[in-house]
Parts: sequence; C-alpha cells; structure tokens
Amino acid sequence: MCSSPLVGRERERRLLREAAAPGTLTLLAGAAGTGKTRLAGELHDPPRTTVLTGHCPPGAEPFPFAPLVEALRRAPVPAGLSPLCGALRTLLPEHADRLPAAPETAAHPAVADHRLYRALTELLDALPPAVLVLEDVHWADPATRGLLAYLAPRLPARLALVLTYRPEDLPRTFPVAALAARTPPGTGHRALTLGPLDPDDLLDLARHALPGAAPTAEDARRLHAWTGGLPLAAAETLRHLAARRRGPAPVPAVPDRPPVPPALRDWILHRLHGLDRDTRRLVRAACVLDGPAPEALLARVADLGPARTDRALSRACRSGLLTPADPADLAPATPLVAHVCRAALPHGKRRRLNRAALEALTARPEPPHARLARHAREAGMAQEWTDHAERAAARALEQGEDAAAVALLRDALTRPDLAPRRRRDLALSLGRAALTGVSAEHAVAHLREVLSAPGLPAAERGEPRMELGLLLLNQASQNRTARGELVRAAAELAERPDLAARAMCALAVPRSTPDSVDTHRRWMEQALAAAHRSRDAAVARTVAVNHATLLAQIGDPAAWEAQPPAPGTRTGPDSLADRREFARGSLNLADAAVMLGHYERADRHLDAAAAWSGADDTPYIHESVRALRLTLDWARGRWQGLAQEADRRREAPRLAHLHPVTAELGLLRAALAQAQGDPALARALLVRIRPECPDAPHGDPGPRPRGAADRGGELRPDHTVPVRAFAAGLLARAATARGEPARAWEHVEDLVSLIAAKGIWVWAADLVPGMEALLECGRGAVARDLCTRLRAGLRGTDAPAAATALLRLEAALARHHERYDRALLLYAEAEDAYRAMPRPYDAAQVREACARVHFARPHGEGAGAGVTALRAALEGYGELGATWDAARVRRLLRARGVSTAAVPGRPHRDRRLSPREGEITDLAARGRTNREIAELLHLSPRTVETHVANALSKLGLRSRRDLTPPPD
Repeated sequence: MCSSPLVGRERERRLLREAAAPGTLTLLAGAAGTGKTRLAGELHDPPRTTVLTGHCPPGAEPFPFAPLVEALRRAPVPAGLSPLCGALRTLLPEHADRLPAAPETAAHPAVADHRLYRALTELLDALPPAVLVLEDVHWADPATRGLLAYLAPRLPARLALVLTYRPEDLPRTFPVAALAARTPPGTGHRALTLGPLDPDDLLDLARHALPGAAPTAEDARRLHAWTGGLPLAAAETLRHLAARRRGPAPVPAVPDRPPVPPALRDWILHRLHGLDRDTRRLVRAACVLDGPAPEALLARVADLGPARTDRALSRACRSGLLTPADPADLAPATPLVAHVCRAALPHGKRRRLNRAALEALTARPEPPHARLARHAREAGMAQEWTDHAERAAARALEQGEDAAAVALLRDALTRPDLAPRRRRDLALSLGRAALTGVSAEHAVAHLREVLSAPGLPAAERGEPRMELGLLLLNQASQNRTARGELVRAAAELAERPDLAARAMCALAVPRSTPDSVDTHRRWMEQALAAAHRSRDAAVARTVAVNHATLLAQIGDPAAWEAQPPAPGTRTGPDSLADRREFARGSLNLADAAVMLGHYERADRHLDAAAAWSGADDTPYIHESVRALRLTLDWARGRWQGLAQEADRRREAPRLAHLHPVTAELGLLRAALAQAQGDPALARALLVRIRPECPDAPHGDPGPRPRGAADRGGELRPDHTVPVRAFAAGLLARAATARGEPARAWEHVEDLVSLIAAKGIWVWAADLVPGMEALLECGRGAVARDLCTRLRAGLRGTDAPAAATALLRLEAALARHHERYDRALLLYAEAEDAYRAMPRPYDAAQVREACARVHFARPHGEGAGAGVTALRAALEGYGELGATWDAARVRRLLRARGVSTAAVPGRPHRDRRLSPREGEITDLAARGRTNREIAELLHLSPRTVETHVANALSKLGLRSRRDLTPPPD
C-alpha cells in the first residue's frame, strides 16, 4: 500500500523517540491500519540511529524466532562471542563466519530453548547501541513469546526494545502489556496507543495527496465519516482518488462515497475472512442492516442462537469490524467496512440476508419504511419495495425531510414494471418534494414521462402538469415553458379550485414572459377567487404569498403589508407548511427589495426567511438567501473576499441545476470581474446569462426556440427580466467604455421593449447605461421618449433604485442639451440617493459623470470643479478596489495634466519602481498581455511595453516570466 506523510502523530512521534532510549521497553499498540509501522519508521530519523526491524508473519504455523531472524540478518555481529552463541548458527547462517562453532545437541528441547534464549540475549547485549523493533507481536510464534518473557527482565543496557501489536488480535495467553511488569527496577518502559485521526489531520493528509484539488474542511469531514479516521483507509482512498483524476480537479475533492481501491477492499475482506464462521455471519448481517441494530435483530438476521451470538459479538467487536453505536446497539465500524462487506456478498446470500432483515424489521411496532424499502429492493421484492418507499417518502414529507423523500421516490421510480397510475402517483409526490430542493431535473423528467404516457385521462393530467410547471418555473428557470404548462394545468384543474389556485397564482408572478402587468393582475384575481371557493386555508396562504410577491415585483407600496402573518403569532398558524410558506414569502419579498433598492427591508426579510427555513429541509430557500446576501454585499460595496465566496458557491456541485441561484452568483462574479479589471471573465460569465447578446462568441447559436436543449439534454435557462437586465446593463457599460454606444444600446434594446410591453418599469434601473448610449448615437429623441415613459411607469411606485436611475437618465439628457446646472442638480440628487441606499459604486459613477458635465461647460469654466469631482470618484473607486473604473478616471485626469497615484490600498510592489511601473508589473505578473493591460489602463500597448522594459531593467530581471504576482 501507499506511503503517506505522517500527520496527526507529532505527540506520539516525540514520545516514541523519547521512549526508545537504551535499556528501555516501549509498547506501541493500535488497531489494524492505525499507522503503527509508519510511526515506528520515524525511529530511522536521524539516520545515525541503528534500527533493527523484524516482523511477525501471520500464519497458523509460523517458524520460530521469525522477527528476530529478520531483524538480526543485517546486524553488525561483533567477534569474540562466547561458545554459547554457536547455537545461533542454524538461525543466522549469514553470520556463520562470526559465530563460534555449534555446541553439542541438547539432551532436552527445553534445554535447547534455554540455550537459544541466552545466546540471543548475549548477541543483543554485544551489539552497539541499537533500537530493536519487533512488529505485529500479536502474531508472534511461541518461541518468540518465550524469548520476550526471558528478555524483559534481562534487557541489555544498550538496547531499546519496541514492540508493536494489535490489542484486538492478541491471544489471551500472551498479554504483551504484562512484559513491562517483568522489567527490573530502574528499567524504563512506556506504553503508547494509536487511535484514529481527526478531520483536521485528514485535511492535512488530503492536501498532500490531492494538491491540485484544494481539499476543504468539508472534504475532510466526508473522508472521516467514510473511513472513521483510520489512517490506512484514508491514505489509500486519497491515493486512489488522485490516481483516477483526469482533467480539472473535481468538486468536491472527496465525495460522500469515494471509490474503494482494490488493495483496501482486499485488506478489509482479509480481516473479515480471518474470523470464524459465526462471527463472519454476524458481521455480514450488521453490514446488510447498515445501521445501529440491537443484538436480537443481528442474531435473527444472522440466524444464530443466543450462545453463538454472544461469542460472535465479542469476537466481532474485538476485531474492530463492529462497534457499539449506543449502549444497546451495534453497527459496522465505518460505512467503508459496510460497503465492502455488502459488495462482496454473493447474489444469493445478499438476497437471503435482506429478506431476513425485511421480515425482522416489518415485525416492529413502527416499521422503518425507508430501511424496509432498501431491503425489499435488494431482496428482489418489487411490490414491497414500492410500497415501503411510498410510505417512507410520505413520512419524510410530513417531517420536513424533503431531500430524503426525493431520494426514496427517485429510487422507487427506477422500477421498470410500475403500473401507469402508480408511476403517476409516485412522480407527483416526487414533484412536490423536489420543490424545496436544489435539483429538479429527475422530477421534471419523470413528470414529463407521466404526461406523455397514453391513456391518462385529462382530469388526471392537471396536477402533475402543475407540479411540472412549478419546478420549471422555480428550480429550472424555464419561465416560458413553465407558463405554457401552468396555463394548461389551470384549465385542466377547473374542477379542483384548490389546485387551480396554485397554478393561477404562479402565473400571476411576473417573470420573463411577454404578459402585461394587467394580465398578471387578472391571474391573481382568478387565483384569489379560486382560493376562496376551495375554503382551504393553506391554499389561501399560498395565494397571499404570491399576491405580495406580485405587488413587490411591480413596486407597489402595498406589497409590504400584504404578506401573511408570521407562524406562531396570534393571527398566524404554526405548522411545517405554514413556516415554509412564510419563509418563501419572505424570500420573495427580499428578492424584490434588493431589486428595488430597499436594502434594510431586504435584510429584515432575509433574516425572516433564514429563521423559518433550514439548509436541510428547504435547501432552495437556504441557498437563495445566501446568494441574495452576497448581492447585497456587492451593492453596499463590501467587496473584500466577495469574488472568492461567489466562486466557491457557484461551483458547488449541489447547485449545478439550481439555475436561479447560479445565475445570481454568476452575475455577481461578472460584476466584480468587470469592476476589478478582468473584462474577459466578465464577458464570458455574462454571455451565459445573455447568450443572445451581441458579445456572444460567433459559434454560439444565440437564442433557441422554446424547448430547445443544450447538448446535455437540459433546457437552457430562461432567466427573469431583472437578472437579464443586470447582465445587459453590465455589458452596456463595457461597450460604452470601449467607445461603442451603438453596441451598448443593442445590449438592452430587447429588454427595454419587453419591459415596456409588460409595463413593469421598476425593472429598468440597470438598463439606463444602454439608454444613455442613445445620446452618443444621435438618437436623442428615442432617449427622451424612453425617459418620459420611464417617468410615467414609475409614478406611484416605491422603487428607489429605478427612481435614482431615472435621475441619471434625466441628468444625461440635460447635459446633452447643454443644461449643465440642471444636469449637476440631478446628478447631485442621484448621488445622495445612492449614498442613502447605500450603493457606493453607483455613487462614484455619478460623481464621475458630474466631472464630465463640468468639463463640458464652455470656456473651461468648470475645469477645477471637474478635477475635484474626478478625484472624488477616484477615491470612491479606490476604496472599493474598482481598478477598471479607477484606471479610466486616472486617464481623464492625466489628459487634464493632473498626476495620479495608484489605487489606494494597492501600492506598487517595489520602491525602485514608479507607481505606474508597479501597477503595470503587477498586472504583467498575473499573466496579462501588453494589449490587455493597455485596454484595462487606457494606455497604448507601446506605452505598456516601455513601462515593462523599464521595470525589468530596474529589478534586474531578464523576462516578465521572472515576475512574481503580488499577494492579494
């Protein structure tokens, strides 16, 4: 097996080195795989220490003195030994030239043994100072045991004796620890015991074994749960993961159930096969049960009587393959052991054991249906498998364990011979359970399969179609496809007002469909009427949550009073469903508040959503809350470490199919990348959200027809308008900075048209950069018309972000018409509004726009004020770390003859360099080309080339490859 670094054993290594002094006895104990041999190997360091190592081989008939013979083969045997040592010639023929002649044959075997004990003791005493390590003495042959008993009270003064052993495998007739009591007074002795490693130690081990995968504490926790912290199992698992890796590092670095390397599998099975038949049967029964089980249950599944069970339990626990789970139950030592033992069972034996487990567990007063479903499946009992899976899922849903229900139902739906109606019921339950989760692709597939099956009456299609529409809407971001399914479901559910109300209120929430706000209001009116007809309080609360969401999304001030009361209050019921609805409503209101610019209100609703939901029972809400908090940090200018956190979360495998959350995180990361001078990354992230945009790669086919799928078979997400508007606004700003105003307008034009058709102008705040670009394209009349429509659309709404964006558009129009005082007044009002929200990045942009107004005044009368405004903008950008914007402002200042320093907080990296040289070498060291640096800093490539050459000369470097990037 593999050699790995010694981790988590610093204390034991120090104690072992201290204990292994001349004339001492050290006992090193530990279960199989705890690293005794690895630790004993540390005695070879420093190399000048003479270490003689021998191993006791396993076997029914080991040869005498096996570890001594191995250890002494290369020992420096001195000359001048007494004739007694001639008895060692048959044991150590390689040293015959230094050993005396063999004595006469002893008259009695006991005399011969005594002669060998004395001869070996004399030889050890004659050696120079050394450490004698005898490994695995639990397997020591009788002769070696007798020698150790003889040697302990006569330990040579220059010899340190170290014995390693497994306590669980020690014969009762050989208590190794008793040897310490046989040493004479004054002889040192110490006992060390090795246990499992903790997760922190495993993290160190994983970082060594998987250097490119950047293992995390969660990876270490998973590895510890799988292996129990056993060093050998952990090291072998990590080595196997490293050997299997191809291409980019997987995430997570260590999965919940890592693949088992053959060497580790065979090592575990060897331990199992070394047990007697009854103990093997008991261990296999425990592994099939795969969880804590009382002795009576283990005995029944293993088909053992009481006396045989007692003996087998004792041996199984001593072997370390079973462990007490609590005072009354036992379980396999680790999931790894259970997995290996189950996988090695022959097919027939596995079925018999699972059938026995099924019969035993069914007899319980409260049968554990989840376990019974697994046993029935493994026993080949298909009908029982489905029955128990359905009951277990229903129970899990009652207790709020939706993820467990999803797993059970997905498993049950893999049965190929399910009757159509049974498949429909299971798929329907799966759809309900998946609504709170982070991955709905399997539920979507099963629901579509049900709906496509022939023979299903129209009256029975409505509910599965509604669940399909809700999943497409929430988890998959398939808004247009979802709308079609929900419209059909509402019609099919005409006789079920409780279900029709759910479909209708989902259609009432504005998304990316072209429906007008009046259409959404009509759907809500129908939903309220259907909820009233249903007389179902739960349906009424669901509709009330969506009513509040509709009002918030359109900026209606009444939204904040429309949410149902919190659970547990005098007017609010308190059940699991009520708590989840309140959490969903709070999340929806928080999402709208972020979009509208009500950040303190968003904080309150996010706190409520987090308080009434959990990472395990409602992961969809939990992950959405976390993403919105990061978006708030972006808006408020709290950018420290934000990019790393956004990357960590958006790359998490569990979020791979939760498109609303990954889109939010991708937008956030793109915004940071653009502001911090990485336009390539920003553009790559943004075109994923806006694949139809002009900046998409030429190979991208652009928008696809409704229902078009990517190569993986999954539909391309159709994100909400606010998400797409945020992306379009960022792309428009980048195009404007490149001097491409027409391209900037192209980025937002389709969304402006969609918003105008829907009549929800509060969504237009992020599109204003593209609208402003119309003025640079000579299309001032269109810009004025949009400003008028935006002003009218915001009338009566409560949307600070959109209202402030309107001020910016009005100020840009005033500047365009040379009404400079009016423009400055509007910009000042906008800056105050942004600082009040707060949105410091936007405030700095407004300050920069003010400077441009000052510079536009005739006769240069505003030059001084313009420089002051630019300096204020530069300070704001510098505090945020917005290097892209700061570079643009410094270019404007240089054009006015004003010298500028590097961005505050990012001093150049060497005092021999000028601020500009330091800034450029930092970027060059990060791998940026001269052209990329020039684009970022608004310089010519030739100027950048000159600065790089000067910097290399000052630093005494030959190439830019010799530059090292500065710490972040």
